[in-house]
Amino acid sequence: MTLIDITRTLSPSTAVWPGDQPVEWKWTARREEGSTVNLGAIRTSTHAGTHADAPLHFLDDGESIDTVPLQPFVGPVDVVHVSGSSVTPVDVEAVAARRVLFRTPASEVSTSAWPETVTAIHPEAIRVMKDRGVVLIGTDAPSIDPLDSTSLDAHHAIAEAGMVNLEGLRLSDVSPGRYRLLALPLKIEGADAAPVRAVLEPVGRG
Repeated sequence: MTLIDITRTLSPSTAVWPGDQPVEWKWTARREEGSTVNLGAIRTSTHAGTHADAPLHFLDDGESIDTVPLQPFVGPVDVVHVSGSSVTPVDVEAVAARRVLFRTPASEVSTSAWPETVTAIHPEAIRVMKDRGVVLIGTDAPSIDPLDSTSLDAHHAIAEAGMVNLEGLRLSDVSPGRYRLLALPLKIEGADAAPVRAVLEPVGRG
């Protein structure tokens, strides 16, 4: 099976939202120091690197990540390249799969650097995708909304459409086209988001 890893590596150098919990990793036991095992511990924001948002992230009465259905995170997906300032209805005209990932200039930004701007997803594009039966939207940017947004229009549009979203993907080596997606979020009780290990399987390959 050929798999393309589209997950950003988590490490203490991973850029996070300004003011958010940085990624911390340390050894808590080492064999070289007399322990029977090597044992590590991690502390991180739920939005560091590649992650899935839950409605609870922006809605007080929204679902937490452990109750979000898993089906949208697995299945056929279209990868679409977008170079403009936002994803518009024109950019999704050819979308046929029920899952869509957008490769934008954010894929060229190092995991250790925070982008100055992102290619946000216009709410009208989300409504068009809803009408086509799309259940998941993903982006290589740290947010589907502009970084300075306080209204989070794209997030609310996705919730109203009953979709889920992935953020912080790494799509720099992924050509546009059809793939199979597997991107399951960790089951963290009551959490607003969770890290995922996201992979693509090229269609038609074993």
